[in-house]
Amino acid sequence: MNKKTKQDVIDIIDSRFEAICSCFSDSLRAELTMAIDMAGLTGAIDIPSQRCYVERLNKIVIREHQQWTDSLRRSA
Repeated sequence: MNKKTKQDVIDIIDSRFEAICSCFSDSLRAELTMAIDMAGLTGAIDIPSQRCYVERLNKIVIREHQQWTDSLRRSA
């Protein structure tokens, strides 16, 4: 895979992170998970980068769930 293609893949992943941070949805989460997995499998990103992306996504998911839980507590 050439450098431009690798950079394009990274740009796609980064754009999905921007989207999920602005408006979380399960479909974006699935899309981002698949993009990270595919990038790792095709060699567009190395294993440490893949782990970093997965950890970043997990933190976003945890934060989103915490906000959801907090909003439920306030409404109860």
